[in-house]
Amino acid sequence: GMTSPPTPLLPGEGRKKMRITFYYRPRCGLCEEIEVPLARLAAERGAPVRRVNIDEDREARRKYWDKIPAIEIEGGPVLIAPIDERELEAVLG
Repeated sequence: GMTSPPTPLLPGEGRKKMRITFYYRPRCGLCEEIEVPLARLAAERGAPVRRVNIDEDREARRKYWDKIPAIEIEGGPVLIAPIDERELEAVLG
């Protein structure tokens, strides 16, 4: 198959990547609203986002059923709904 050329290092690439987990469920308007800025902010920081549908994850549903959208930031806070884009940006640093 095609091999893609190695991607150049971005500034700050040497730092440990922060990992972000996004808890959502389908047809959740607030989830869809924050997912757009979350994807953009995470991409700018080279941070991978793991998406967890709480309808498919019993543990996540137990923790977050009444709090979605929720965003867990490794080594940082957990943001729960309602999440403001500026708040998210501040937390991601």
